[in-house]
Amino acid sequence: MKKKIFYKVFAATLACVLLMFVFGIIAVNMNTNKIVSERLKDETELAATLMNEQSDFAVFNKYSDNPELRITIFDMGGNVLYESDTKAPLENHADREEIKNALEGKPDTVERYSETFKCDMTYYATKTALSDGTEVILRLAVRSSQVTPYFTAIIPLFILVLAVSLVLSFVLSTFISHNVSSKVTEIGESLKSLNEGQYAPIKTDMNEPELFGVLNQINELNANIHSHIRIADGERVKLNAVLDNVSQSIIALDQSKRIVFANKRAFEMFNGTQHDIGRDLVFLIEKLPVYEQITEHIGENFAFNCAYDDKYLSVVITKVTNEFICDDISAIIIITDITKEALIEKQKSDFFANASHELKTPITVLQGFSEVLMNKEGIDEGSKKQIARIYKESLRLGSLISDMLMLSKIENGETHDMTLTEVPLADVAGEIFGELSEEIKKKQLRTEIVGDATISADHAMIYELIENLISNAVKYNTNGGSVTVAVTDTDAGVCLKVKDTGIGIEKEHLPRLCERFFRVDKSHSKRIGGTGLGLAIVKHICAIIGAELSIESEFGIGTTVTVAFAKPIADIAAAQ
Repeated sequence: MKKKIFYKVFAATLACVLLMFVFGIIAVNMNTNKIVSERLKDETELAATLMNEQSDFAVFNKYSDNPELRITIFDMGGNVLYESDTKAPLENHADREEIKNALEGKPDTVERYSETFKCDMTYYATKTALSDGTEVILRLAVRSSQVTPYFTAIIPLFILVLAVSLVLSFVLSTFISHNVSSKVTEIGESLKSLNEGQYAPIKTDMNEPELFGVLNQINELNANIHSHIRIADGERVKLNAVLDNVSQSIIALDQSKRIVFANKRAFEMFNGTQHDIGRDLVFLIEKLPVYEQITEHIGENFAFNCAYDDKYLSVVITKVTNEFICDDISAIIIITDITKEALIEKQKSDFFANASHELKTPITVLQGFSEVLMNKEGIDEGSKKQIARIYKESLRLGSLISDMLMLSKIENGETHDMTLTEVPLADVAGEIFGELSEEIKKKQLRTEIVGDATISADHAMIYELIENLISNAVKYNTNGGSVTVAVTDTDAGVCLKVKDTGIGIEKEHLPRLCERFFRVDKSHSKRIGGTGLGLAIVKHICAIIGAELSIESEFGIGTTVTVAFAKPIADIAAAQ
């Protein structure tokens, strides 16, 4: 660096000296030319005053063949009347620039090469009148100023100035290069220390006020950077400790599906290493069905469950929408191993199904015997009431077991026997209203079916879905209320709405309505009846056929349940 600074200072000094010399020569030459031109004008005007008659031309004979001065007199046509240079041709000069200027009354100096003198000459011509009124043109010409004499004279001085400049340049460049390079080295060492996690301040000198202020600012900046780096490193260590110890696998991808980040759990789950960072996701998640399902939904918020080797995984894809947080990350994938939970859920479901099957036979027997006893003669009224209560509870228990079997079948995916038919939703709703007519009449409810549409689905499954919705609307309605079933067919699909004017549900209970056996008011639900599985069955049926379920309710006013059937429902049901 010192050599570079020395060479640059030396080159700059040498360039300045050369420029000064060249511009000096040019300035001297220009000034000399100006002096020559002014002197030539004055001498020409003076010579013109000496000419009164043509006989006065002889005054200029003393300048004959003078190599430094040439005097010529012309008539108004440019013909030579007198020439001091005896060797010059006496040709017409009307086309000469200086003659034209004189004839136009605008005399001025003109410089050009002279074939007679074989050098550059400066000409000046002026128009004057003799005593007899004859007008003539007087022209004087002198050699133009030459740079060579000045250049020759100034060379020794130039060499001296150059030598002094080189010495000063050497001393100055050595001093500057040493001073600057030492400061730059200190700055570099300070920055290098930051990279190594340390902080080494730059030495400052009050005798250099400009550098003192700059270096102080660099020191303050480095100190702040060091402080921020330490804080960031601490936060990074904490974050990495948290991410590496969570039970979920966390993977961040860029827009090209390359891995930007993966925690320790992700490498352990998929047998990956740190070398997979920067590579496509397929190098970490090698099972193509899982990889394709993830990459298909990059750019949206999506969740699904899948099998991976001997594990069962829950995958949640989150789209990163805030580009100011990190423009390198477009999606974050959180993968949870739910193998144990899935096994427990399967065991619960199996127990649920087995218990339902085992209870169905004794409950059927209990219903039959209690019904026989109620109709048997010779039994007192008190006993008949107890038997009637047994019969009623056995019916409720039988309904519960039927719903449990239905829900178990749906949860276990036993839908292979589904038959796709054209199902008119309004007809199904009307049939269900007919089955519930006794209870509807008892509560004096108003029922209404608005619109109609046909969907391609399994009739039994759709019947179960609508039956549960209308049954709930009737059971939890108030006396004199209404139940409305609205069916609309739009470009997006078919929409089914079941609206009642019943007791309604508080908003805090809405998220749990589709849980098994969940009841808002257990005492009220027990009095009304029901198994607590109706909406759970509806939720699972919607999941199977690809419909969207939504529930809106206002306490004391009523509830509206909406089921939106998508247009390609036939394809979705067939895929199940």
